[in-house]
Amino acid sequence: MVKCGYSNILLFWFLFSQLINAQQISLKATTDTSDYKIGDYIQYQLEIVHAPDVKILLPSIKDSLKNLEFIDTLHTEIKRLDNRIIEKHDYLFSYYDSARVTIPSFYVKYVAGNDTGFAAVEGLTINVHALKTDPAKDIQDVKAPVTIPLNWIMILLIITGILVVLMLIYVAYRYWKNKKRMTVEKAVVKIPPHEKALVSLKELEAKKLWQQGFIKEYHSEITEIIRRYFEERFGFNALEQTSAEIIEELKKSNDGGNIIDTAEKFFSNADMVKFAKFEPLPKVNEEMMKQAYEIVEQTASMTKKEVEVAANV
Repeated sequence: MVKCGYSNILLFWFLFSQLINAQQISLKATTDTSDYKIGDYIQYQLEIVHAPDVKILLPSIKDSLKNLEFIDTLHTEIKRLDNRIIEKHDYLFSYYDSARVTIPSFYVKYVAGNDTGFAAVEGLTINVHALKTDPAKDIQDVKAPVTIPLNWIMILLIITGILVVLMLIYVAYRYWKNKKRMTVEKAVVKIPPHEKALVSLKELEAKKLWQQGFIKEYHSEITEIIRRYFEERFGFNALEQTSAEIIEELKKSNDGGNIIDTAEKFFSNADMVKFAKFEPLPKVNEEMMKQAYEIVEQTASMTKKEVEVAANV
């Protein structure tokens, strides 16, 4: 009888602790679809609902889901609803083989007061398909190549035309060089990068692209303005770098350190539209313009040395 009583007590406490955990935190993982082609982007979202006094300690998703190719960390959204905190974390993965793939379960650590616990994220199963091909057919062009017969008269005319153009270019170069020697060099006024960026942002605002439905064009132009500004202001190749590489370059710069959070939010929204086919709310488009102005204005100051260099160019 005593043994049975202890078993019931242990069972009661186990069920009670599970009920408390369920009240404190719940997790749900989803993907944008369950069927993909090889190389498609897999948008994976982790939703965490918890009490306001619960602290979430997310593991490294890249390390937790090693059977998938990690592409990027996308948008993170945190909001409060009916005394509950709702966190949504979006990630991009890919898979380069045809198979039925199971995205494994993993645990999320949380802290509630003096208690620490782990909550499980359930695994997901998706299908990755190969492109359909006909192995019986040979590889061939859609249309057969067109054979153009040689026309020697035309070839001679083209060569003669090229020589004439080269001669004219040489004469023009000599004339320009001689004229340059006779004229007094004028001071070159270099427009600071932040002024050019602010003008471009104002022009983009005036176009009202996203208000007319041109969402991708709006995000493409605003990110190019900021990337070009970073390239001219900080001297790294921002137009050819990924968002993560740009953030790392900014961290190395003394002037770029105070805009890291703003730049991360800015590029996170831009990458969602570019890679995840995400259509942002009007509020997100407005925030991106505010973030762009903030990035430029907070890094607009030039050191005395930079001003002297710009004046002497």
